[in-house]
Amino acid sequence: MACKVKRREFLAMAGAVGLGSALHAKDLFAAYRYLGPVSVKNPLADYPDRDWERIYRDIFRHDGSFVFMCCPNDTHNCLLNAFVKNNIVVRVEPTYGYGKARDLDGNRSSHRWDPRCCQKGLVLARRFYGDRRVNGAFIRKGFKEWVDQGFPRDPKTGAAPPQLMNRGFDSFVRVSHEEACRYQAVALYDIAKTYSGDAGKKRLLDQGYDPDMVEQVGGAGTRVFKFRGGMAQQGAVRLFGCFRMGNSMALLDHHLRGVAPDDAKGAGAWDSYSFHTDLPPGHPMVTGDQTNDFELFDAENAKVVMVWGMNWITTKMPDSHWLTEARLKGAKTVVVTVEYSATANKGDEVVVIRPGTDSALALGVAQVMIARKSYNADFVKRYTDLPTLVRMDTLERLKAADVFPDYRQKPLNTAASIIAKDQKAPPTTQQTGIQIPEALSGEFGDFVMWDLAQKAPAAVAHSDIGEHFATLQIDPALEGKFDINLVDGSQVKARPVFDLTREYLDANLTPAQCSRITWAPESAITSLARTIADSDGRTLIAVGMGPNQFWNNDNKDRALFLVLALAGSLGRHGGNIGSYAGNYKNTLFSGIPKWTTEDPFQPQLDPHGEIKTKSYLRPESMHYWANGERLVKAGDKTITTGAHVPTPTKAIWQVNSNSSLGNQKGHYDVVFNTLPRCELVVYNEWWWTASCEYSDIVHGVDSWMEFKYPDMTASNTNPFLQPYPRTPARRAFNTVSDNDTYLGVAREMERLTGDRRFTQMWHFIAENRADVYLQRIIDYSAPLRGYRFEDIEDLGKKGIPVLMNTRTYPRINSYEQVQESKPWYTRTGRLEFYRPEPEFIEAGENLVVHREPSDATFHEPCAILAAPHAAIRPKRPADWNIPDGQWDHITRQAEVPARRPHHADRHRFHGGAVRPVRRHVPARQAHARQWRDVRRHQSERRARTRRQRRRLRLDRRRPRRSPVSWLGRSETQGRVQGRAPDGPRPLLPGHTARHHAHVVQRLHGHAGLGPGA
Repeated sequence: MACKVKRREFLAMAGAVGLGSALHAKDLFAAYRYLGPVSVKNPLADYPDRDWERIYRDIFRHDGSFVFMCCPNDTHNCLLNAFVKNNIVVRVEPTYGYGKARDLDGNRSSHRWDPRCCQKGLVLARRFYGDRRVNGAFIRKGFKEWVDQGFPRDPKTGAAPPQLMNRGFDSFVRVSHEEACRYQAVALYDIAKTYSGDAGKKRLLDQGYDPDMVEQVGGAGTRVFKFRGGMAQQGAVRLFGCFRMGNSMALLDHHLRGVAPDDAKGAGAWDSYSFHTDLPPGHPMVTGDQTNDFELFDAENAKVVMVWGMNWITTKMPDSHWLTEARLKGAKTVVVTVEYSATANKGDEVVVIRPGTDSALALGVAQVMIARKSYNADFVKRYTDLPTLVRMDTLERLKAADVFPDYRQKPLNTAASIIAKDQKAPPTTQQTGIQIPEALSGEFGDFVMWDLAQKAPAAVAHSDIGEHFATLQIDPALEGKFDINLVDGSQVKARPVFDLTREYLDANLTPAQCSRITWAPESAITSLARTIADSDGRTLIAVGMGPNQFWNNDNKDRALFLVLALAGSLGRHGGNIGSYAGNYKNTLFSGIPKWTTEDPFQPQLDPHGEIKTKSYLRPESMHYWANGERLVKAGDKTITTGAHVPTPTKAIWQVNSNSSLGNQKGHYDVVFNTLPRCELVVYNEWWWTASCEYSDIVHGVDSWMEFKYPDMTASNTNPFLQPYPRTPARRAFNTVSDNDTYLGVAREMERLTGDRRFTQMWHFIAENRADVYLQRIIDYSAPLRGYRFEDIEDLGKKGIPVLMNTRTYPRINSYEQVQESKPWYTRTGRLEFYRPEPEFIEAGENLVVHREPSDATFHEPCAILAAPHAAIRPKRPADWNIPDGQWDHITRQAEVPARRPHHADRHRFHGGAVRPVRRHVPARQAHARQWRDVRRHQSERRARTRRQRRRLRLDRRRPRRSPVSWLGRSETQGRVQGRAPDGPRPLLPGHTARHHAHVVQRLHGHAGLGPGA
């Protein structure tokens, strides 16, 4: 037993050693007790007091627990257990419920999904109680004064007083949530009224907005509103609800202008997916679908996994194990990157390339596969447009009607349907294939191949793909030049797309040329080609966000698709391509229009009643906002036209997004030049971001752990439909739900207009029955139909998701096209590598080419590095009357807008656009100086004054450009100069480009990239 001592003796002893005056007697006694010797003869019979161990046990003791959904924009989504002590979340853990997930047929997921959590999720509670939580509702002081003064404006232009628009330098006033909603509603009302009608049009013109932008307002002041639910798939109701609110602004337009409901206009709807540069623009160009992808655990079915510009290990933490485990099971991992990363550490082979040259590397690999005839000719002929003939006079695709007299287009099979002019496409749950509007059916005309067996042209239809093509018994030529007699009696020369592509690759992207452009060793290029060709169609390429951020990045996507098409590695398990940046896959919730575009003039208040939809929104790309709301016009060429033209932005309401202000591209220009012209900025946030600093109204909203309304989400990287369960957690701060802010503003709009339909649009939110809206979405979503939301939420409260009802597990894109011979969503029904639209031909990108980035290049910005080619005929600046030497901001970014290359009605929202990273199908960039004669450029430099030359020498930020062989402008045809005259500066002192590409291998213990490296 521990020795005992009397208190007097202990104090005397303590005093003797000089401690009595320093410590309290009780503290000394405790210290003495634990320092004293312990003697235990029989621990089974007697043992000293161990109550002190309760301290450690109490750390993990909790009063209760609940499940919540963690859902940042990382494509993961994890149901997590939160453990509560004294009403505070003290610990977060995985639920271990993913292996219990089932679909409606009873299929069960793998337990290898567990434990599903990442390092950030484990410490998420710290953020829930962080000092930057938005605690309440706030109104900027100057904005409040403007409203309180009755919205004084400039008598001539109608602009708000600049001194009251001093965002970023002003203070905030804390108000109630109800007051914040009231101020927001009256501001929306005044702004819409100010900019409606002819008077509003004149005000906008007087403020200096482009007349084309003002014309798009159409007299409706509600069109100057911009609403955005950032990465909306993260909350089917609360985030898509922002677009629902924008759609209901048609009620305000109806009230102010007195127009009929059919003529009313709602707000503008800003995009999220492409603005974040998540959209890989080449995917819809090749497939007609928004984005081709595969769930990440399909890596286990691959022989080769290529991670291209994606830091899988770091950015996909809950799903990183699928990559490492695939490698353990024998899959070869190849990492293409511009830097050393955690994922490069896991690569069997690593290729470090010069930034912005991804398309060149992919095309270099394709050149080797074609030159060595190691491609899958059967796949190329059955599933791609590479055998189709191109007219060499117009560069259009040769049509069957041009060749065969009295030709009638073959009828479409069951995989496609024509929608009559007076009809609407059926809901996605009733669709069996592509829905083609009647007005566009002519663009799906039959095309022509050259049949080697008959030595004659042959007509091929949209549905002649895969096994259906085999029944035609055609052996299409991939190479050659053919004289084709046309029905008008003339003759035209035609060549297959494959042959035109081969010529371009052989002339410009042999391994030696590709190495000079990309800095990748020649041996790495040939090794990659051999590895992919030998994978038996089982190469997976996971592409990240990095390459999407380069200008001309559509060529990167088209080139990667070309490589996999040559390998027959698309649309099968273990062989596909995907792009992974954000939670973009809203098509999984195909019933969303029943929520976002429910007709505000006919709101359905019966939970089981029929929902009528009508969109009053105007989809708009936020890239124009980032570009100073400037249209792209150069010379006499107007690039931005039609539906792409934005309207002036006078009011912004964003939810769950920090990218339009705080994380904005061109932040300074937006904040100091563009933002001051805006009159209302509203943000819903639970964490005080930089965007809050530049707002007029900030609604403090609930974090994930505090949700009082249920919701749901899904992902493009896993197969789960996951709920946000309502939680019992006490709100840590003075916050409300995002749904409450919509309801609050709607109530104020009803008070201002007298229109009850504003509030009726949020009827079930007011009754705390968001599940009614969620069930409507589920009932009209093909992968979800049959589920009941109450069942989903009950499982979610136990930490168990459900499996989505998709065709394959893992879910992969292009499966039906390859395995079931159904056409892709393109004009030909095939994977399209040729773009015959005039805009592409004018830009020189009708074929897949490599074009340099607009900045940080040793070559001329945006130059096509190529020898002269019969099918590449880009227009010159002079063709658009662009003055020689014009370098202004707009001219440097001039582009040619692309027409939408696919016309499936269910993908209509993903149509054409005007910048490589903007929404929908991106445009081709036509840099104003890209075809300038280098020798003339050099002579102009010599002609500059001595002072100008001195300034150029001092300006080290502008790299020297390479004397590249320009298309049709240089005498040194067929040469591609890959370096500046004095050579590019290597990454490390003394390192050559080849050395640079091998740095990672040596750091990782590899000697090279393969045989001969």
